[in-house]
Amino acid sequence: MNFRTAAISIIAIATVAASAPAAAHEMFVKAQEYVVAPNTDQIARLINGTFDKSENSISRDRMANVSVVAHGQTTNPSDNNWYDDDSSSYLKYRAADAGTYVIGVSTRPRIITMAPDDFVAYLKHDGVLDTLAEFEANNTLESVRERYSKHVKAIVQVGGERTDDYAEALGYPIEIILDQNPADLKFGGELSFQVLFDGKPVARQLVRASYEGFHGHDASGGHINSYDLRTDKEGRARFLLSNKAVWYITLIHMQEIDDAEADYESNWATITFLVT
Repeated sequence: MNFRTAAISIIAIATVAASAPAAAHEMFVKAQEYVVAPNTDQIARLINGTFDKSENSISRDRMANVSVVAHGQTTNPSDNNWYDDDSSSYLKYRAADAGTYVIGVSTRPRIITMAPDDFVAYLKHDGVLDTLAEFEANNTLESVRERYSKHVKAIVQVGGERTDDYAEALGYPIEIILDQNPADLKFGGELSFQVLFDGKPVARQLVRASYEGFHGHDASGGHINSYDLRTDKEGRARFLLSNKAVWYITLIHMQEIDDAEADYESNWATITFLVT
C-alpha cells in the first residue's frame, strides 16, 4: 500500500516565524526495549527533535500511517494505542509470537514558508548539501515554500526467532531498507542498506548514521554524526558498526518541484535498531 497519494491530499499550512533551523526536527521511533520476550506488552516512543531529545508530541491527525509488521502481517494500531507527555508520543503494542518486528510511522505533508536566508540556514544546519549548493547558485525566490513529511521505523527482536520482516517495505514515499537483520549484527561488523524513493533506488543520496549518545554540532551549527555517506547507483551504502549501542540512520530527500503550493518537497526518513 502506498500512502503518498492519500497523504498528499491533506496538507496543513504553517508559516515559520522563528528561524528555520529551530523548526527543523528529525523524527525517530525509539523502542523502549529492542530485545523483548514474546507475549508481552511493549512501548515505542515517537521522538521529534534529535535522537537524544524530543521537543514535542505528534497529534494523531498528523499520522498518515502507523504499522506494526511481524511474520509478513501488518497491523495498524488505533489512536487508542497512543498516549502523550509534554515532549513525546508513545505507542503501546503487543509483542506476540517470536520474530523480528518493524514499527513504522508516516506523517501527512505540511507546508512551511520561510525567507531565503532562513532556508539557507536550515539547509546548512541539517546538511542538505545538494539543495543548498543549487539554491545558493540559482535562487530567485523572495520566499521559499517547502512541503515536508517524515517516515520513520524501528526494528525490534521478539524472542529468538529471526524473520525477514526487517526488510519489508511499508510503502512510505522514502524508506531505508536494511540488508541484514539487526538481531544478527555485532560490534565490529558492517551493515549495508538501501534507500528507496517511490520504490526506486536513490543514487548519491546523502545519508547519516550514528548511535545513541554520539551527537554534536560543528562551528557552523551543522550536525556531527559518526558517518556521512553517499549511496551508490543502486541506492546502497555501508558502514562499520563501531559501538555497541542503539544505532540510527537518517536522511532528508529534497527536490525542487513545479507545484502551485510549494517550491520544494522533502521526505525525511529514519530507522533505529540495536547493535550488541
